[in-house]
Formats: sequence, C-alpha cells, structure tokens
Amino acid sequence: MKPDPSTRGRSIVKAVTWETFSNLVCFGLAYAMFGNFGGCAVFTAICFVVKLILFYEHERIWHQVGWGKRT
Repeated sequence: MKPDPSTRGRSIVKAVTWETFSNLVCFGLAYAMFGNFGGCAVFTAICFVVKLILFYEHERIWHQVGWGKRT
C-alpha cells in the first residue's frame, strides 16, 4: 500500500479552513435564533478552538488508518 502523502501542515490547513466555515454557519444560525451577538461570538470562539483541536487529531488518526485507501 502506498503511503498517504498528506503532511501535518495539510491537516492543519484543512482543519482551520473547515472550522472557519462551519463556525461561521453555526454563528449565523445561533444569532438568528437568539439575537445575542456577544454571547454567540464567545460561544463560537470557544467552539472553534475545541473543534479545531479535535478535528486535527481526528484527521491525523485517520491518516494512519489503511482501511478504504486504494493501492
């Protein structure tokens, strides 16, 4: 099986871009529902950091899994 050429840097960029996009969507939904800009901003910022770390670790674990990769 040929190793996946993805680097840690690629995983970080993927995590940051995805989390930025997904948190902007979540912020918009939360603001539309609750109308509290400050509370939504703080909650979104905390979620961004936590989810970014979790997504990066998840990506690196899957980087090492051979299942489903084509040779």
